Amino acid sequence: MKKELTVLILLFVVSTIHGSELLTNGDFEQALTTGWTFTDSGYGTKLADRAVDYHPDLDYEAHTYKYDNPGWARLGQTVDAPSTSLELSFWAKFEHSGGTSTCWPASCFSVCYRDGSGSLLGETRYVYSTYANWTSSSTLHLVTVSAPGWTGYTLDIEQELDQNLPGVDPDRVAKVEVALFSFTNSG
Repeated sequence: MKKELTVLILLFVVSTIHGSELLTNGDFEQALTTGWTFTDSGYGTKLADRAVDYHPDLDYEAHTYKYDNPGWARLGQTVDAPSTSLELSFWAKFEHSGGTSTCWPASCFSVCYRDGSGSLLGETRYVYSTYANWTSSSTLHLVTVSAPGWTGYTLDIEQELDQNLPGVDPDRVAKVEVALFSFTNSG
């Protein structure tokens, strides 16, 4: 099997349009066990951590890492959404190495839209991958990352649902989940 590596490093803020912060420990200044949940699958090396030296500033950033063999590493948080009038702002650095068209890595930042019971309604996924074969649909919007270095992003959730996710009923969105996601596929 070809060695593969995926990394996603992130710092971000999810807020209402009026500026109130919705995430717990969204700046990663506390341990990742505060507000965040790490999950993983498959084999190989998987982790999530935080450090002050990923980005040139002196603040903390979080990082997920998945190396070799199929599976993923994911650091996420779900918050109640008072409405879909939310703005997500974040800085991210995406990395991956190795892979082929049948055995590929991907670095993702995922925004999931959930109903009141937590069921997935749709997703916006920022993706950096050479070979990933995911495709957009009425409930999945893929945003291809072409500049993997530190880049600032802003997502207006109401506009995203209206323009890019026609299969998601905005009136049913009661929760928003954000996640750093390092993925390795094996075909």
